[in-house]
Amino acid sequence: MKITVIGAGSTYTPELVKGIMDISSEVKVDELILYDLEESEEKLETIYQFSKRLVKDLFKVVKPKNLIDALQGADYVIFQFRVGFLKARENDEKIPLRYNLIGQETTGMGGFSCALRTFPVIEKYIELVDKYSKATVINFTNPSGHITEFVMNYIGFERFIGLCNIPVNLLHMISQVTGYPPKDIFVKYYGLNHLTFLEKVYLKNEDATEKLLETVKLELANIPKEDFPGWLIECLKMYPNSYLRYYLMEKKMLKKIKKEGTRAEKVISIEKQLLELYKTGDKIPDQLSQRGGSMYSTAAAYLIRDLHLSNGSVHILNTRNNGAISNLPDDYVLEIPCMVKAGKVFPTSLGIADEFASGLIHIVKMYERITIDAYLKKSKNLALKAMLLHPLGPDVEDAPKLLEDILNANKDFIKLE
Repeated sequence: MKITVIGAGSTYTPELVKGIMDISSEVKVDELILYDLEESEEKLETIYQFSKRLVKDLFKVVKPKNLIDALQGADYVIFQFRVGFLKARENDEKIPLRYNLIGQETTGMGGFSCALRTFPVIEKYIELVDKYSKATVINFTNPSGHITEFVMNYIGFERFIGLCNIPVNLLHMISQVTGYPPKDIFVKYYGLNHLTFLEKVYLKNEDATEKLLETVKLELANIPKEDFPGWLIECLKMYPNSYLRYYLMEKKMLKKIKKEGTRAEKVISIEKQLLELYKTGDKIPDQLSQRGGSMYSTAAAYLIRDLHLSNGSVHILNTRNNGAISNLPDDYVLEIPCMVKAGKVFPTSLGIADEFASGLIHIVKMYERITIDAYLKKSKNLALKAMLLHPLGPDVEDAPKLLEDILNANKDFIKLE
């Protein structure tokens, strides 16, 4: 098996390498290919040398000459690149703050600019993946759900799966709280990436939702108690994704971000520390946990294992609805439980979505699609339309100036007329 990582200069990569090492006892991994742009060559070399020390002789770790060599004959390709690197993320988070809007990597106007910047690169890479391999692409590149919507419904590339670490962490927490192994846990969990709802928890086919609602409350949702009022889960009768804080507590979260600074600033500092540790170490440093995205390597590696073994396991993934949620359109890309079989993923039937959840899903899905249309048609008017629709977007007075600020900061990546 040949696994290729695009964006391998990321400081996340060693954790991913460790995940692939963990599955190598069950599936034969021949080569792990680590590719990144020339601008990341110094970082990539550090990650490459560290990964070789980590892997030893379990399988080959290769740094290819070019992207085509990286993709040629790959069985799985992992996207984890960031267009514009961390400087672009810093802009995504800081520019909206000038307009008293939440700056965030994957949602709101930060996610908007990130998506527009990433679409053309995704198009290029998907074309090359399809030309030089029959690989399944596993995507972590943000905004992951929006990217998956673009690839599956607009490019029409089917061998593409969006992945997030949050569901894996959620199942892990349920397992710790209940004592049941993840294989005995099934959840009615649905929505868009970073906009999901946990409505039901089944332990060995028995509904344990009410019991968990009473005993676990906010801890299960991975939300600090001070960030969400205690009555909210009782009102919703669902566990909200932690990113819903931005939607439901916009004023409080905006104040918090302004006080504490952007996440991008913190990540830049953490990355410098990690790269220094990678230069001489041969074990994954504890500081990696500060980088965020915990257990994402577990999600990716175990999905690759189960796709290869076709073992009927269930993973929570970003793919088309295809009837899983009966009152949402089949072509919506959602984050939902899927069965892995015959090297593909099949959404499991979940019934209807709650009206609160479906209402928010519809609005943000329409925002996603208008943003994609804005990119495809190179249209400022459509971009403004998308911005105005998003619940975290600007008002009519600020939208044109905010768009110009975003375009100026991303002039090398985003072209609208």
